[in-house]
Amino acid sequence: MEFRTAARTAFAPVALLAVLSACSGSPAPAPAPNPAPSSSAAPAKEQVPDRQPHTLVLNATGSGSLKQVTYTLDGATKETGQVKMPWRQSLTVPADGKPHQWTLEITYSGASGQVEMYSVVDGKESAHTASGGRGNVTGSASIGGSVAG
Repeated sequence: MEFRTAARTAFAPVALLAVLSACSGSPAPAPAPNPAPSSSAAPAKEQVPDRQPHTLVLNATGSGSLKQVTYTLDGATKETGQVKMPWRQSLTVPADGKPHQWTLEITYSGASGQVEMYSVVDGKESAHTASGGRGNVTGSASIGGSVAG
């Protein structure tokens, strides 16, 4: 009998608390309904990993001078007047996953020798060409390529 009395004594406060909570008059908040999927939702954008822009360095080396240098990246053309060799121009290529076209064209003159043109992309040589001759040399040369953004 003592066990039953002890059980009722322990159970009574718990039962009373449950009854008082149910009668408090404040209904428990209803869970928010899940929104129905919309057929007009915008498609998820493709995730592109973070990329760093590329560095393209155009170079012309040799003896003599360059009468004119013309370089192009993605159709944007720049020209210089007469410059002494070696000549170098650094360009930033966007990291957008698209191919980027470039060209380098030179007109040169000077003592006999060779004019070399080459490109370096992110520290690695990517294209190379040479032109020249003996005597007082005048000529032109060009080189081009593509960099994947």
